[in-house]
Amino acid sequence: MENGKLYLVATPIGNPGDMGARGKAVLRVADLVLCEDTRLTGLLFSELGIKANLMSYYEHNAEARHPLILEKLADGATVALVTDAGMPLISDPGDRLVKLALEHGIEISVIPGPNAALTTLAASGLSTARFAFEGFLPAQGKKRRERIEKLRGEERTMVLYEAPHRLRQTLTDLCQAGLGARRLSIGRELTKRYEEYLYFTVEEANAYYASTVPRGEFTLVLEGKDEFEAGRAGAEDEPTTEELAKIDKLIRERLTTGERLRHIAREIAKLTGRPTNEVYERALRIQGIKPEPPRL
Repeated sequence: MENGKLYLVATPIGNPGDMGARGKAVLRVADLVLCEDTRLTGLLFSELGIKANLMSYYEHNAEARHPLILEKLADGATVALVTDAGMPLISDPGDRLVKLALEHGIEISVIPGPNAALTTLAASGLSTARFAFEGFLPAQGKKRRERIEKLRGEERTMVLYEAPHRLRQTLTDLCQAGLGARRLSIGRELTKRYEEYLYFTVEEANAYYASTVPRGEFTLVLEGKDEFEAGRAGAEDEPTTEELAKIDKLIRERLTTGERLRHIAREIAKLTGRPTNEVYERALRIQGIKPEPPRL
């Protein structure tokens, strides 16, 4: 008999409207749907008009379920794995099942869809060129301390998940690890009516949640070492208010002589040590040729 197929099907992270047509089609025809919580998945399926044979599959019963699941797949069954919300295997059970299925020659197919980590990363305003998914930090002890210490040296943007009852402790621990000045984007209630994205430094977030009760599941996007240090170097290179006032005064004085703007910019750049283009831009604004940049 030909082997069956194991589908990994993404489900909405908040808004049922995000469930894709392919995912619904697979779930409707699956002989068995594995899910973390049959009650929650049953409610979602009811809203989507899907009738399915559900079986619980979560961290503490996964190993015991594997023989039955593999037997069904070997008998030609179509089995789908879903999680309570988002992509299966991403901070959720299933990786061991996929390994076993591959070892037994079972075909795997992924139906992609919503994911809290990528959703919050996209809205973070931080670098998306390279990033590291950290998931949930260890709850306590040496492993937690070691993981947080490694975050300090991580060059890439980092994405973490956190439960509301541990958020305050995590923010405090990040501050104590020397990450207080890093930028942090926080996503909660993603894709729901009261979806919220908040933008802080870690230190600011720690202060905010000291007086605000954390509610909902949180996705944190933390600035990586490379971007943080590049931003700090750029900030150090920015002219002070006093330096800008001096440059503007020199520009106004030189403008009265009728000299060309480019010549004025070069001379003042030599006197102040600022880039010629920067001085030229300020001269244009003083003359009203170029408007002031918007204040963000």
